[in-house]
Amino acid sequence: MRTTARHIWLILLTAVAFPAYSQTLSLDSCYEKARRNYPLIRQYDLIAKSEEYNVSNASKTYLPQVSLTGIAGYVIKGLPVTNPSGEEPDKFQLIGLGQINQTVWDGGATHAQKEIARADAAAERAQTDVGLYALHGRIDQLYFSILLLDEQQKQLALLKENMNRNLNAVSLSAENGYALTTDVNEVKVELLKIDQRITEADYTDAGYREMLSLMIGEKITDQTVLEEPTVIALSAEPEIKRPELSLYQFQQQQSAARLSLVKSGNMPKVGLLGAAVLIEPGMALGPEKINTLALAGLSISWNTGALYKSSNEKQLEKIRSETIKTRMDEFVFNTRLENSKQQSEISKQQAIIEKDRQIVALRSDIRKGYELKFKNGLCNMNDLIKATNNESESLIEMNTHQLQLLMNMYAFKTSTGN
Repeated sequence: MRTTARHIWLILLTAVAFPAYSQTLSLDSCYEKARRNYPLIRQYDLIAKSEEYNVSNASKTYLPQVSLTGIAGYVIKGLPVTNPSGEEPDKFQLIGLGQINQTVWDGGATHAQKEIARADAAAERAQTDVGLYALHGRIDQLYFSILLLDEQQKQLALLKENMNRNLNAVSLSAENGYALTTDVNEVKVELLKIDQRITEADYTDAGYREMLSLMIGEKITDQTVLEEPTVIALSAEPEIKRPELSLYQFQQQQSAARLSLVKSGNMPKVGLLGAAVLIEPGMALGPEKINTLALAGLSISWNTGALYKSSNEKQLEKIRSETIKTRMDEFVFNTRLENSKQQSEISKQQAIIEKDRQIVALRSDIRKGYELKFKNGLCNMNDLIKATNNESESLIEMNTHQLQLLMNMYAFKTSTGN
């Protein structure tokens, strides 16, 4: 028994000396953690590696290109050749061909291919940015939903406290014969209803916290405190800084790079050429016998087939560029339209909250008045319950409107990319 008692005292002292750790999260930290936790983040490394390989492959155009060919077989029929030695020429023939080409100038094709590889990688990174930025809206919804439920739970706890105070008062009155048992039961019913609402809020809150935990890759319990974001100042005409705009710009760079490749296809290609031929056992050409032959020189090639399609390809790239610009203009227009709607909603909520404060003050005075009336026997318990519920509902509505205002402010901030 002494050992058990000693352990209990140690536990109590430890609990006092080291209070339970309460984790705190902010909205910005949730953004960052969700970004690091989201599988799409791995796409950046893959894009970087692909870009490196594509640029490296394009650079290899200027490396010497070597080709070797060997031919072995029997001569079935050839040109009539007089062999000086009078011997029958050997029917088995081995021919080796070797060629080396060194590109000197490819008309700008390699440079264009490198630019296309870089533009493609930049566009893919921008597309990844867009996908990750979309997490902000999902985090906002979960984060503010939890804050709203936490506030409702606080107000329900306050309502329960007031209702318990009423229960104590009416129970005492019933014991002294100044109130009916039905009045006591009325208060108990209201307390059960409050418990139902608390239970519902608890389960809903736990569900949202679990979803937010999955988003940020970190366990969020009912002990985790979510910081309420501060009210932010909003510009009437904010600059739009969404990652979608960067995506459209990189897509236009892709189109410009492809146009450079089209232009390079119309240019001639210049290179150095070396070739060697080995013939075994040799070929007799009159009095001479040839075993090897080598040559070197400058090679120039020009494929004029690209000229026929060049004009159409340029027009197609111009159309693609205009299409991208049209999509970008549409995106900006729709975003500004959404911003205007959000600003109107924010102004409306600010006006409503001013009325909420007045209503809460009046409801509080009314509830206090009914408590005094009930003590003096001037009203029944139903009147006091109604007044208490009305005060609680007005507080919940005001706090709900305040959090909705914050949520719309941050939705506006996310929508503009600021």
